[in-house]
Parts: sequence; structure tokens; C-alpha cells
Amino acid sequence: MSSLEALKQKVDLHELADRLGMRRASRNGQGNGMYHSPVREDKHPSLSVFSREGVQRWKDHATGEGGSCIDLLLYAGVVQSVAEASQWLRQVFSLPEAAPSMPRARQNKEEWLASRCLQQSREVEPYLINERGISESVVTYGRNSKTLGYSSYTSSKPAGDVFHGGPAVAFICRDLIRRNVTAVEYRYFDPALNGGVKNHCHGQKAAAFWCLNPGNLKAANTVVLVESPINALSVETAIEQCSSMRDWASLAVLGASNVREKEWHLLQGKKIIIAMDNDPPLDQPGKREGFSPGAEAAWQIHEQLLALNIACHLVDHRRWCDLNDVNDILREKGVETLRRSLINLEPWLIPGVSGKKDKRRPRVNLPEHDYTRYWQFRVREDFTSFQREVTSRNGETRLVNEDLCGFRIAALSSIRIQSAAATMSGSEDSQPSVVFAASVQSARHGQRLIRQVFTDDQLYNPDRWRSFGGAIYKPLQFSRMLNILERATHIGGREAVNFVGVAWRNGHLSVNEGPDSYFTEPDKQCPYHNLQFPSGAVADAAPVIQAFQATFGFNAAAQLLCWSLGTHLKAVLGFWPHMVLQADKGAGKSTLIKRLENTIGFTMFSGQSLQTEFRLVTSVSHTSQPVGWEELSARRSDVIDKAVALLQETYQYTITRRGAELTEYVLCAPVLLAGEDVPVQSLLGKVVRVELTRKGALLPDDLPRFPLRQWLQFLVRLSPERVREMYWEHLDYLKGFCSSNTGKNGVSRMVANYAAMAVCWSLLCEFSGLPGEQDVMMVDMVQSMNHHVLETSNEREPWVWILEIILGEIDAGSFPRPYKFETNGDDCLLYIRTPHIMQHLSQTSALRPKFDALPVKSDRVLKKQLIKAGVLARENDDRERRIDGKRCAHMSGLSLNRLEGYGLSPMLPDDLAHVGSGVCNEQ
Repeated sequence: MSSLEALKQKVDLHELADRLGMRRASRNGQGNGMYHSPVREDKHPSLSVFSREGVQRWKDHATGEGGSCIDLLLYAGVVQSVAEASQWLRQVFSLPEAAPSMPRARQNKEEWLASRCLQQSREVEPYLINERGISESVVTYGRNSKTLGYSSYTSSKPAGDVFHGGPAVAFICRDLIRRNVTAVEYRYFDPALNGGVKNHCHGQKAAAFWCLNPGNLKAANTVVLVESPINALSVETAIEQCSSMRDWASLAVLGASNVREKEWHLLQGKKIIIAMDNDPPLDQPGKREGFSPGAEAAWQIHEQLLALNIACHLVDHRRWCDLNDVNDILREKGVETLRRSLINLEPWLIPGVSGKKDKRRPRVNLPEHDYTRYWQFRVREDFTSFQREVTSRNGETRLVNEDLCGFRIAALSSIRIQSAAATMSGSEDSQPSVVFAASVQSARHGQRLIRQVFTDDQLYNPDRWRSFGGAIYKPLQFSRMLNILERATHIGGREAVNFVGVAWRNGHLSVNEGPDSYFTEPDKQCPYHNLQFPSGAVADAAPVIQAFQATFGFNAAAQLLCWSLGTHLKAVLGFWPHMVLQADKGAGKSTLIKRLENTIGFTMFSGQSLQTEFRLVTSVSHTSQPVGWEELSARRSDVIDKAVALLQETYQYTITRRGAELTEYVLCAPVLLAGEDVPVQSLLGKVVRVELTRKGALLPDDLPRFPLRQWLQFLVRLSPERVREMYWEHLDYLKGFCSSNTGKNGVSRMVANYAAMAVCWSLLCEFSGLPGEQDVMMVDMVQSMNHHVLETSNEREPWVWILEIILGEIDAGSFPRPYKFETNGDDCLLYIRTPHIMQHLSQTSALRPKFDALPVKSDRVLKKQLIKAGVLARENDDRERRIDGKRCAHMSGLSLNRLEGYGLSPMLPDDLAHVGSGVCNEQ
């Protein structure tokens, strides 16, 4: 047992909660109920403590957070890392120190600076409390959360020079998930000492955020985005003192120029209020003259959040008078005025475009005939109104609000969709298309924006808007509103790729998720149209891979995982094989697939959902994320034939259009075929195979999800030339271990499929940190390849399938055309005409479905394949034979000895002197 697990068993959670000052509710007159949350004010207790497998656990039922004593300390904000939590518990509970198992990782520069600044953190209180008006309890909370520190560093430069330094508040920026230090932002008490420079940052400022406590941010429903940490502390002061803002949090972006490089996914599901600085317009001549830097930063954030379907609002700066930022309002007007300023949002139809002209340049220049009507449209969070002037009998004019529609159009954006050919191949795009994406907020969907894609002829169709937005009370005014919104389609406009996975964008590889795509019919066009790839720490990759290696013998499950993760290499290699997963009943196939679904976000389609050709098409379109087809062999023969034909096309990619509107489908998803007998005879050169035989250890229940998003980001950073070079190296390697002649087309393609999987395994070792010399996996992969090649040596050519059917017809006496068996030394020849073979297949009703599924339809191609296979007695054999008293010309003699090498053995007559057709015999 590790020292950390032993620590979790020794610490009593009830005693820990008492030491943390957590209030406990009474039950049955005694204080033995649930606890109140340590991170927020709650009316009712929501945190419970219980035992599971001999170890105490806790859970906050309001937020879903839970875990061990370590997690409770992190949740309460007492510590910021597992190491700190372990040390804190050992000191408080007087537990012996654990023996060091491995040396501590060396601190980076930012962590070292943060530790130095935290030692004197109390020195920031006079500046923040007295000069900036921040609440003392907020400052204390920041110091305890280790996000506020103090620096007195001065350089050798004289006072007044840039970078001299001086007393400063150190705002310690931490990763909002792992909570390690990413940057340290200094705010100098006296900027004049530092040459007039107010701020200085060490670390990754462009991508960093600052918040008072990451746990509060995660639990908040409303987040206020501000420029500087000082403003964030001002918002936290208002939150502390206003009961109506208890579920709010603040987040600083560290400057107006850093907003384009932020990772905004963590804000999904929350209401965002953007409160950038109220900067005056620039007066320098140039393109940006008249624009406000703070307003421009707010517009950029607004566009990025819209792309992620996050509901966001801009504060109305008209109520700020001449005050510049949130902290100015707090100091000069007080907490209540600050609260009103934050809830006072812009009412205008186009965010950032005021209905009243001022000295700033507008975000959008509306023509006069639109601007005179623009002021009439007013929006709230999820509702739109229409104002009109009403004149009373005494001549007085007043404004009346009328309901327009029961939702808010957050944006109507023009989207340029890259063509499918450019998406899959990386070639120059010559056939882009343009659609319009409408992002709508309605009451029933809360803070999540709903997006719909329109073509030109659909934009003014009110039924389309009602189907996903809601009620439209005034259709005429609604159409006029759309006409105005057309002027602002460049807001949120972007170039997009209708693809989920790794694809080419403008000639470069990129990761595209479901919300990044703009399908006109998403439910039909892509099975992953709303997929967001599982994300996590890269360190989780190795445990997942090792668990899959251990769960079945011969690395069978690990090969399945490797195939599933390698499908996204299709954009680089140009192909990816399908996977056949074979297992006996009760071998654990279904359980393994379910765990794979949870691990990588994989979807397995049941047989009931694959009953028509259209459903098959929609299951493999516009994605490189693999899909699964369950028990294809149990479907009807016509469904199987259509499915096999579709798999032939998705080995690389095919573009098709269906329906009256010619909706585009890009057929490209690799497919997992699961079952005991998968009918893929015609797909042998386009599949890899793995068989579950020997069971190993069960996959742990607490196995983390594979960090798929980080894996895909790793792939797109690779050079395509390097990946292709690795492919050729692995292909040469596997050819050297192949048990069959790789000069044959069928064998060479099968080896190429396994070489693609081998490339993925090498990249997985590099990504996860597993030792690259894991020869066991490569040995098992070579073994699977050789078994596959040898077992299918007689099934890879279409002529084998055709003769297998015809010989069965001859054995059953159902072949009505002339044929003859004849001895030839130690061999026996079957004389038959190839045109008769193809005629029988195409004209016999029972065989017609098989004929339709064959890749060979003409006797000329069949004859050519027979010659190439060497099963004809003579290469140019074209003989005449007498059968039933008739002269039959152009007969081909098939050597039965050579056919037997391909597993083809017809029933021979007892007396070869009396051989004939299925109609009559020649005496």
C-alpha cells in the first residue's frame, strides 16, 4: 500500500471537518447530520461523509465534488497540491512522515517565485484594503488560497527606470484544473519607481487566468470577466457583501491584449458577464482611431465564447460615467453601485453596437435606414422586445415595449465551410460554401446557446426559427430584425471544417470537435456532431494503456485501443483499416466494448439502428472518430451487402450527396465490426483482426478516461512527413516478419494495414512515456498479422468466391450449362466457359444478391484473374469439347489439383469417361 493510501485510511473525515470549521446539521437532536459546504454559504447542508471499502469518503451533493481527505483539503482551498495536503495532514494529525519514494521534481521559475512571494503575503493588506478598497476577508481568503503574495524585489537599475521593481502585489496564476503555478503577475504599489510600468509578468501570461480560488470558479453559475486581478478582487468584494451574488465568481484575463490565446472551454455551462475597462477612444490617426481598447477586447472575447456556444453579455458602460474600471466604481461609488453596474447589461440587438450615438466608433456601421429602426429592438438574457412610440390624446409621446420573440439571437454569423476534398487531403480549397449560423439563447436551455445552420433560402423561414428558438409573436418585425442582423454577419464569422476529428484546415492539421462544425442537418450528417473529446492529464494515458494490455492475453484489448486511437491518422496516411473483433460467447467482448466507449468517447451502433442504407451512411459520415457495428452477421443479406459496399468506400473516403436537397456526406469513419462471424470476405484487404482468447485482469472501475483531446493535439503537432516516414519504416519491418509472399497484392495491403497500427503504437509510446522497447506488443501484433494472412490466403481473390459458388451449383446438379471433367495424366481438368459462369450468377434469382455484391461482373476480368492465379491448365487454353453430342468451343480447362490449393474441391463422377452437364451426359 502506498503512503498516500495509508494516510487516507488513518485520517478521520469527521475530525478533519471539525478542524476545518465546517458546520454540521443536527439530526435527532444530535449534531450527527450532514455538513455545510466549506466554500459557499448554503441554507441547507449538502456535504455528507460515508465509508466505502473501509475508507471514509465525502461528497458535496450540490456540486458533485467528492473524494478522500486529500480532495477535501483541495476543495476547501486550504492547500493547492496533493503534496501540500499530505504534509498538512501529517502535521495536524501528528502522523509519521512517509519514507521518500522518489526525489521531488525540481521547481520551475514560476513556482519558485510564487513560494517566495507567499512568505510575505501579509504585506499586501495595507495596499489592497486601504488604497484599493478590497475587503479584508477577501484578501485573507486569497492569501490562504495561495493566489495572493508580496514582492519587494528591486534590480540593480536606479529607481525610476523601467524594471527597477519595488513593492508589488504578486497575483499567482494557477492552472484551473491541475492548480500548478503557470504565471506570477506583479502589480506595483508605485509605478513611478518602475519607470511608469504598472504590471510585470513572469510565465505564460498569454494563456493564463487569475482567480481568487479555482474551486469557487468551478462551482459558480455566473462568472464576471475583467482585465486585471485588482478588478477581480473588486468583484469578489461585491460578491461577499451582496447575498444575490453568492453563486458568482470573477476571472481576470490579465490584460486586453491576451484574450485570443485563452482556453475558454472551462466556462461552458456558465453565464458570462464581460466587464472590460471603460477606456476612452484612441485619438491617434490610423485604422484603430476612435476605437476603445477595452471594448475591442470585450468584442474578441464575445466572438470566442460564441464559437463555443457559451452565453455571454456585455456590461452597459453608459452607466459608468467617466469611471474606467470595476475598481474605480468600488472605491468611488461603493459596493451597491458596483453590483448594479455588473447586472446592468447592454440591451442592444448587436452586442457592442449602441442604439445611441457617442464619441466611440461603433462595432458595426449600420446604414441610416437600418440605424433609424435599430434602437427599437431590445434584448434581455433570453427574450427580445420591440419598442414603438405611442401618442396619447393629449399629444404626449411615450415608448411601449411589445413582445417580439421568446428568445435572444446572440449572433447571426457567416461561416465559410471548407470543401470535403480539402478537408481530407490538405489540398488547396477550390469549392468552399457559405452558410449562416444562428446562436440562440432561450429559457429552456439556460446558459447554453443553441446553434442552427441556415442556407440562403432558409434564413427567412419562420418555421425554422420556431423549431429551435421558440415563439415568434410579431413575424413582420422579426423579419426586419433579421434584415438588420445581416449587416453584422461578420461578427463571429469564421472559416470552419465540417468534420469531427483530425482534419486539414487551410493546409494544416487541426483538431475539430463537434461544436466546431456547422452541419445543416447535424443529427443526420455526423454521429459525433456534438462530441467534445475526453480531456485529462497526459499522465493518465500510460495507466489506461497498461490496463488494456493486462485485461486480455496477447495484447488483444491493447491492439483494439491502439486501432481506435490511430484512426485519426487517416488524414495523414490517407487510409485506415476497419477492425474485426472476434470472440466466442461469454468471452467478454461486450464488456470490453462498453469500457472502450467510456474510455475514448466511442459509439457502438446496435443492429437495430443499421437496418437501412441511409442509417448505415449516417453512422460513418464526417468523422475520423471510430464507430462500431454490432453483430452485422445477424442482419438481412441485403443489409450486409450494402454495409460491405459502404466499408469498401470508407477505407479511404468518398463524397456522396443524398436527398432532394443533395445534402453532402463524407463517408470516412473506420468501423469496428464485432461478432462471432463477421461477413467480410470481400474486405480482407481492408481490415485488421484481433481475437479475444485468454482473459486477464479486469479493467479497474476507477480507470481514468484516456486524454483523447491531448492525444489529438499531440498528433497535429507532428510533421506529416515524419509520420509517413515512420509508416514506411514500419512497413519494411513487418514485411520482414510476414509469413507469406508480400509480392502478392492481397498480402501487401494486409501488411500495410498492420503497419499503420504499428505507427500508432510507436506514437502512443512517445505520447504516454511508455518505454518504446516494448517488443511484446509488436510481437503480438506480428502474430495477429500472420494468423490473419495465413487463414485468409484462400479467400482474398474474387475468382475464388465465384468458383466456390459455381462448384457448389455443379455438385447440386443446378448448373444447366455445358461442362466436362477430363483426366490429364495425374491431374483432372474441369472444362467450362467463363461467360456461362457469369451468366448463371446473374440470371439465377437465388444467386442474384451474391452477384450484385461481387466486385467482378464480366467474364473477361474473371478469365484474367484465373490466368494470373495459374489455375488454368494452359495460360491460353481455348479448346473445343463434345458434350451431349454437341461441339462446345472456347472451353477453359481448370486444373483441379491447383484449385485444391485454394480450398476448392468439386465432387468428381465415379467414372470420368461418362461426364456431362446438369442437363444430360455424354456416353
